[in-house]
Amino acid sequence: MSEYSKKELKPYKILDVLGMIFAAIATFNNFYQGVDHYPFTESIFYPYTNFLVPGINIFTLIATVVYLFIPSQVWLIFFLYLLETVNLMFTGFPVVGITMYINFFAFFCAGGHAKTHFKAKFLAAGLCLVSMIAVKYHASVTDMFFYLAFATFETGCYILLYFMLQEQLGFLFANVDVPGLAPEIELPPKGSVLNLKEAGLSERQISCINYTLNTNYNFKKIAEELITSESTIKKEMQCLYKRFGVKNRELLRLLLVQYTIV
Repeated sequence: MSEYSKKELKPYKILDVLGMIFAAIATFNNFYQGVDHYPFTESIFYPYTNFLVPGINIFTLIATVVYLFIPSQVWLIFFLYLLETVNLMFTGFPVVGITMYINFFAFFCAGGHAKTHFKAKFLAAGLCLVSMIAVKYHASVTDMFFYLAFATFETGCYILLYFMLQEQLGFLFANVDVPGLAPEIELPPKGSVLNLKEAGLSERQISCINYTLNTNYNFKKIAEELITSESTIKKEMQCLYKRFGVKNRELLRLLLVQYTIV
């Protein structure tokens, strides 16, 4: 069973179709204009670029078609992102490659894949990008610093947009009335800190809440992570619904995102 719902997979499908169009146009250009000219001739892989570049683009095109039949395999989208990033970075299109790599990590985060150990993942992603730029431009310090500056600028833009949107759209969740709310425990004012231990929740219940807020895991996956049965997780969730006075998992999530959970 997939840990993604159909609604959660829809953005990845749209991204896949856009990537398919990009790969198709890139492949057409490879055969129409050829790859035996600048900037391909300055690639560290030249003259192998004559078959590497169109080969990678054709592979990406085929893979995007295959993904339409296996949409739950989201890892394939991220793999193709990285593959095209390396392809573009080392075949004369560094600006496009850097932008694509940063887009990859932005979607990675937006999909909830970096909510745990975010700092470590952000650092690893940053080191990979710096390494690619250093390998590509080790012979030219000025070019290396230029593209490092560009990567920093692009990353900074995404971070600033995140905080700007968070501030502008925060009103959507800051004071939402949850339908039929009838909690057994006393909840603090919305927007304040909610201490789960002080609320009398068990460690397993707290873990269930953390997985509910920070991942797309279904009950089966949560059970696997906590080394217990799926029925046990369902019982714990039912208990949480009762404690917080909500009817289902989505309403529990809607309620808890209005607090700072500790």
